Amino acid sequence: MPEDLLTIRAYRTEDVVLIREIYQYYILNGPYTFETVVPNMDEFGARLDAIAARFPFYILEQNHTVAGYAYACAHRERAAYRWAVETSIYLAKDFTGKGYGKKLYSTLLNTLTQRNFTHAFALIGMPNENSIQLHKSCGFEVQGVHKKAGWKNGEWIDVCWMRCPLADPQEFPAEPEFRPLP
Repeated sequence: MPEDLLTIRAYRTEDVVLIREIYQYYILNGPYTFETVVPNMDEFGARLDAIAARFPFYILEQNHTVAGYAYACAHRERAAYRWAVETSIYLAKDFTGKGYGKKLYSTLLNTLTQRNFTHAFALIGMPNENSIQLHKSCGFEVQGVHKKAGWKNGEWIDVCWMRCPLADPQEFPAEPEFRPLP
């Protein structure tokens, strides 16, 4: 596939159908998400719209087709955590292993840094060596593994916690910017 047809753009509400198709594969096929049932379209659309209203949410397109997405959301809800985010990335299964994930994630992490966030956390259901390697290539480091953190598809699943420093925490940090992408 020609590189010049690869684009990264802001999420739009009409992306929900294709994003849900990508996500459905990961729900039904492995430890990649702890979601066990594919959400209905209305619920899923409302969830994505709420995330995109406050955090960067990017779409990867190849030949005008949604090939993946990456976004940030609140790491925890308490006010003192507001400089930290949790990130997620999902690529359509035919688009993995091509370097697209790193381009998409780098765009997200750069935007988070510009918006005064200091740390990005990723939680990865195990085993998932490809995702761990992607995260490491983007600056994430393993912080620990939560053993048997969830039960899915008839087995206990470990979760690898990874952290990416976005900026040095300051004594008097600038407030993070919670807003949609332009």
